[in-house]
Amino acid sequence: MRPSPPLQQHQIQAEGGFSLVEMIVAVALLVVASVGSLVVFNIATRQNNQSRDKQEEQSAISADLANIQSMNDRYSCSDSEAETLACSVSDSDPGENDYYARVSAASAAVDEACTDGSLIVALIEEVDGLEAPAAFERLGINRSVEARPTEEDRSPLRYTVTWSKNSGQTQLRQITLVPTVANWCP
Repeated sequence: MRPSPPLQQHQIQAEGGFSLVEMIVAVALLVVASVGSLVVFNIATRQNNQSRDKQEEQSAISADLANIQSMNDRYSCSDSEAETLACSVSDSDPGENDYYARVSAASAAVDEACTDGSLIVALIEEVDGLEAPAAFERLGINRSVEARPTEEDRSPLRYTVTWSKNSGQTQLRQITLVPTVANWCP
């Protein structure tokens, strides 16, 4: 027996396409997947930008620190006409003998400078006056320098350099340095 033609036509239409409900479900799934992908993409982009900014901050600080460490190494003292200790940062790396006090009354002048902290005053002033890298302004980084005696050693032969952001609210890096000339101190 043969089925009637209208039934055959109905079967052909049902097999030939999607129903409206199937299309709505497919579009809804596509929208959910697209929105999810967009959210993940935005999060990844934001994290990438934050990582790039952190890397840029740390690179700028590292460049500044390299200059400060170079100044720290080139800092030396010598005598003046009045037989007092005169300390400054040399334009070039000091020679081996330039790290030793060259004053008539070296022992007294060095001991006094070590005790009262005047040994590193000129170095702190020069480091504090060092021009910051151009990226600091754009990134909002500030540098501060201060003498820092420790609890164990009350002599002020150390100084601390701090890099911060947001007017000092967020500390990015901090290092405490001792100039090579401090080795003269008792």
